[in-house]
Amino acid sequence: MDESPSLRASFRQGVWLAVCLASLSLSVHELAAAEGESVQLAYQFQPSEALHLEYKQNMTMDIRLPNLKRKLVSQTIANKHLRVISVDANGYALIEPVIDRTRMTSQQDDDPESKFDSADGSDSCPAEYRPLLATVGKPQVRIKFAPNGKLIVADSVTGDGKVSKDFKDDPTLNFLIVFPDHPVRVGDTWKDEFEAIAQLDRTLKQGVKLRREYRLQKLDGALAEIELQTSCLTPLRDPMVEMQITARLLCGKIVFDHQRGQIVSREMSVESQVLNGIGPNTLINTVMTQSERLVPNPKLVKREP
Repeated sequence: MDESPSLRASFRQGVWLAVCLASLSLSVHELAAAEGESVQLAYQFQPSEALHLEYKQNMTMDIRLPNLKRKLVSQTIANKHLRVISVDANGYALIEPVIDRTRMTSQQDDDPESKFDSADGSDSCPAEYRPLLATVGKPQVRIKFAPNGKLIVADSVTGDGKVSKDFKDDPTLNFLIVFPDHPVRVGDTWKDEFEAIAQLDRTLKQGVKLRREYRLQKLDGALAEIELQTSCLTPLRDPMVEMQITARLLCGKIVFDHQRGQIVSREMSVESQVLNGIGPNTLINTVMTQSERLVPNPKLVKREP
């Protein structure tokens, strides 16, 4: 048995002084925790600003078939920005995420490595990457967020820049953290729950309830370090559904600048093992890491002498 096309497609982020400063920093953290310092976590988007991000994902899939083993390795590096279209008086922001450049590599066992760089243009783009290339530099969705990161509404954006209201409020489109409406202290936790959709076949879908739980782990000046754990609340009895959902169960750390009101970085990972995910007597072990960080505007950096 060979792996399915859908699997292959989906496969395609002075020592002393330092000691003194570290000790001082530790004392400040301990004092803040002891005094119960609290902070209000909320986004502060500015009209017409562009927030530039660098994303990286590494994934390894070990596939065991009845008489065969396969190893698939891939890496994706993407440069993107969030274009803030408008912000109203209550802090509600309308945002378009845009992918500026994507570089991807993938390899199966010892086969030649497949490469794709959107900067190379369409002439050298492999056929399997052409749908992705068509989205580079073009917004696909426009999302309205509340100051606490809750998704209010999401609309699709067509090739000519027009908006069509067909996404509604799909929570899986939310790339922000949802914060509580009240101030939090180190050690406090909060959560949000949403439904993810698993595709069973061309027409049949299944809703699966997921929960993201956050914990304010540390305060370091303006930086809030937040721990994330994602869990599945719906029992997964179908291996096909499990294959699609386990990749969403990301855990890791987010650093949020609560004075600027922006996410500074994320470090996420997930490891899963699914039995019979692509047929009887198959075993798929997946290890995936994702990272994302806020970077300077590349256009402004280029202007520097």
